[in-house]
Amino acid sequence: MKDRLLTLLLALAALGAFYVLLVPKRSAPQAEVTRPLTSESGPNGYLAAQRWLEAAGIETRVLRERYTRLGALTGDRERGHLLITTAPHAYPMRHEEIGALQDWIAAGNTLLVLAGLSDTPDWSMVARADRDLLRSLRHMTGLHFSPAPVNRASGGDDASAAVIAADRPYPEPRRFELVPNGPHPLFAGVRSVRALSEYPANEWRAQPANVEIVLELAQNPESGEPVMWLARYANGRIVVSGYGSVFTNELLGEADNAQLFANLVQWGRASHGWVIFDDAHQGSVAFYDPAAFFGDWRLHATLLWLLALWLAFVLGPQRLRRRAANWQPVDTTAFVRATGGFLARVVKPTAAANRMFAHFFDEVHARLGVPRDGASIWERLRARGDAPEDDLTRLEALHARAVHGRRIDLRELHNLLLRTRRTLI
Repeated sequence: MKDRLLTLLLALAALGAFYVLLVPKRSAPQAEVTRPLTSESGPNGYLAAQRWLEAAGIETRVLRERYTRLGALTGDRERGHLLITTAPHAYPMRHEEIGALQDWIAAGNTLLVLAGLSDTPDWSMVARADRDLLRSLRHMTGLHFSPAPVNRASGGDDASAAVIAADRPYPEPRRFELVPNGPHPLFAGVRSVRALSEYPANEWRAQPANVEIVLELAQNPESGEPVMWLARYANGRIVVSGYGSVFTNELLGEADNAQLFANLVQWGRASHGWVIFDDAHQGSVAFYDPAAFFGDWRLHATLLWLLALWLAFVLGPQRLRRRAANWQPVDTTAFVRATGGFLARVVKPTAAANRMFAHFFDEVHARLGVPRDGASIWERLRARGDAPEDDLTRLEALHARAVHGRRIDLRELHNLLLRTRRTLI
């Protein structure tokens, strides 16, 4: 029972270590922020705009692939379409998408970018939002955006360009307006358009980078700074709104927002053209999404089943191995054999023979009680008469070979010394 309890504790410890080291941790709970998607019925979604277009008989499509698939989406109808994308993106554009998007616009299509520049909606401040928004806009629109000089009349201390740190939200969301600079088909019947910002925002000015012409269509009436631009690119057109919240579910019905949206749809597409909503770069994709994969409840259920099976295997009725005894007796013969084998590999035969003779001579002097006066040991053994003459003659010859470093049969030497020792007992 103690073994099974210990096994359970170790299994739980291993599970805890796996969770601490490998499982991603959730951040502190926050209020759910809806994203600008056609499937979203919350305040930031485009569900109302899509249903309104469908009710008016205008064909809509939802792009859930990257811009490299735009040509495949439109197919034979390669021109006369309106693509609506909202920035900052949750999935920023890749390098290979830039050329595909530019070619699609140049073929005779219109791109509408609703950029959170002059407003900062709450969805643009989430962790997945594109932090390099200006570079992404330059690649998409061919426009270079820079902060507008601070207006001294509005309380600024310096007329130099400055970027507001939009890290803390307003106590209450602020509303901004957009008014046309002059007559244009996009602003037929439009007097003002409203936007909503939960965080502080800057005002911006646009300059052409790789487009033909830039026209400032509308401005913020409070500051007089532009908030909507029109540019031409080959046979296509690009419209950029500095307000990213004007056509969301929450604001589409306010002021003249709906009229501006209707004008954009009518002006930006041909009679057979589609209105394409870019949901892919806001996180609703048809390709592999790691966040969606790891957030799928089926993956979590599978992992829980595997954990349950693992615990059942660990704690189930399986025979536990008997613990091996720590004490094991040493085989003396094996120890001697191993030691002898080691010595036989590293000690030269002549050195071993000389050592064996030294021990033998010490033993003879000790047993016979004779001094170490340099007298021949062989004559003394012959005088004793106990050892065979042949053995003594052979030992004397082997001793001479050992002294001169010649090769010796150690087994023969061992046997001769053993027989001679017996005669001394």
